Amino acid sequence: MLDKLAQEIAKTTSEVIGHDVLITDQHGIVLGSSDPSRIGTLHQASLGAIFRRKEMTHNEMVSRTMTGVKPGMTIPIELSGEFIGTVGITGEPNKVEKFGMLAKKYAEILLREEIINKSSLLRERALQSLVQEIAVFDPIHSDEMLLLTRGRELGYDLKPPRITIVIDLFQFNHVTSEIHQQLLKKDSPEMHIQSLKMDIESRVKKFFSNNQDITVSLGSDKYVVLHILDNEIHEEEVYETVKNKCNELISELKELGVHASIGIGTIGNDLTGLNESYHAAWRAIRIGKKMANHPDIFYIKDFVLEELLSHIHKNNARRFVEETVTELKQCPDYNELFRTILAWCESSLSPINCSKELNIHRNTLFYRLNKIEQITRMNLRNFREALTLYLAVKIMLILESESKEN
Repeated sequence: MLDKLAQEIAKTTSEVIGHDVLITDQHGIVLGSSDPSRIGTLHQASLGAIFRRKEMTHNEMVSRTMTGVKPGMTIPIELSGEFIGTVGITGEPNKVEKFGMLAKKYAEILLREEIINKSSLLRERALQSLVQEIAVFDPIHSDEMLLLTRGRELGYDLKPPRITIVIDLFQFNHVTSEIHQQLLKKDSPEMHIQSLKMDIESRVKKFFSNNQDITVSLGSDKYVVLHILDNEIHEEEVYETVKNKCNELISELKELGVHASIGIGTIGNDLTGLNESYHAAWRAIRIGKKMANHPDIFYIKDFVLEELLSHIHKNNARRFVEETVTELKQCPDYNELFRTILAWCESSLSPINCSKELNIHRNTLFYRLNKIEQITRMNLRNFREALTLYLAVKIMLILESESKEN
């Protein structure tokens, strides 16, 4: 670890104190130096400092007796009770002595931060791996005990019931691009983007803060939460509680300039159920985003019909869609027409309710309805024919969302 940070420590410390600085390993070999020509050479004074476990000063006369040593001071670097190298400062000993502890502490703090960051990264990867194993868990072919053990090793009991929440940030690439454009000439955009990501994750963990809630990021714009539940659970209460948390989370993310869609899965009472909950949450967000066409909270139980339709044989589903709405899809405004069909049926064939739902004038609604009837040769005032068009649009959207998933 020291070899990776040595040059950064030497260069930064030298810039601060105005003297040449070098960093060695425990064998006295220079790993980093403000004077690059010294890298890879032996600094004999470092061996003495590590052996004595204390700082050493060496004037002009003493320096001549040692290999690779200039007048100055050498201080051992201690980490977790071990002396892993030294900091050497060049200059008159009485002038550089006051910088000795500063350089030592800076090096040790930087190394400790690196250890913490690496530890956090390794844990994050382990949690991502755990969630991925849950996502592919198969009660027949997977080793349940092994997965439970891995959960325990990371501090999680996977036996209690949980519900999956997936968070998909809306157009996050656009947000990061704007940061790049705004800060490219002023500051480091990457630092601001990383800070934003940390802030987002912090907000997620704020609302799902139980020490048994498993939260992981998938890529830069998606998060998964396996939210633990009480053993005595009531589905409606769980949904209301989770939905309220998600609404608050969405509000706080908006304060950061970030919009998100959230999918809520089913309740998983065991690993098999948790696997189903995970996939249900992703299905909810994919179907919901397609239906709503804007960021929102989507609960899989609100898509019972879509779930049922998704189990129709794919060839039959495609044939039904092609026979029913192919001509509509060839229209430039087919998205508006499809939304009109859905709103018309979900408004109980009521012109007043449908026009309100679509936020359009009734004359515009009647124009669209007439256009749909002319193209499909179906009567939207007839329940059976309207239902046929409604199911065709629903199935088409499901097929499209499944195709994106695969």
